[in-house]
Amino acid sequence: MDRPNAAQQAHLRSGLALLVPALLFGFLVAAQWQTQLERTELAVRYNAPLTEAARSLQSEQNTLKAQLADLRRQLDTIQANASTQTGVTRELQARIDDLKARAGLTPVSGDGVVIQLDDAKQTSASVKDLDKSICHATDLTDIVNAAWRGGAQAVAINEERIVGTSSVYCVGSTIMVNGTLMSPPFRIVAIGRQDQLLGAFQDPAQLRDIKQRGEVHGLGFRVSRATGLQAPEYSGALNVRAAQPR
Repeated sequence: MDRPNAAQQAHLRSGLALLVPALLFGFLVAAQWQTQLERTELAVRYNAPLTEAARSLQSEQNTLKAQLADLRRQLDTIQANASTQTGVTRELQARIDDLKARAGLTPVSGDGVVIQLDDAKQTSASVKDLDKSICHATDLTDIVNAAWRGGAQAVAINEERIVGTSSVYCVGSTIMVNGTLMSPPFRIVAIGRQDQLLGAFQDPAQLRDIKQRGEVHGLGFRVSRATGLQAPEYSGALNVRAAQPR
């Protein structure tokens, strides 16, 4: 058998140089595809049970909140009956009522502003742009803080009263407020002097990120005056051991 000449050897080496990277690339693609299949299977396997578990826990929490509200009403009745007996108990009851109002345990009504926050109606295909066109838990926290700075007497997000112990954080694509699952749109009620509240929200130094995302990425953000607003009492548990009212 004739040995390959120099040209044939060069051609063989060139072919091997192309074949090895092609084989490596094919191996990587196959490995990536297998990993993606495993991830998809895991997502299908665990996503549904987790969603169902979240719904079950939410239902249980709603039941516990209703029971807690009923117990608080019974306690209010007992305290009201006791306060009619002596002057001392009446003074104590007045003090308790004041503290409950400060803690957000009584409903508040009055004039103020309503803040509407919603995802953009049309979003870009870019993941980066998509992140800027949707609502985040930090957006709600910033809006609530702006309301407090504007002198709000009471704040509520989608009928959930916001107090000093309230929690607002993201869970996947949803947001939890006081342990309650929520999705956009969000309606934030801030009760207080309208001029002061509007001044806080219109301040160029406040909520700059939200305002910019509204102008550039279509994030829904609007503040308007409103009358006859209602902020329900806080219905969650209070885990505070000591506090100083201001």
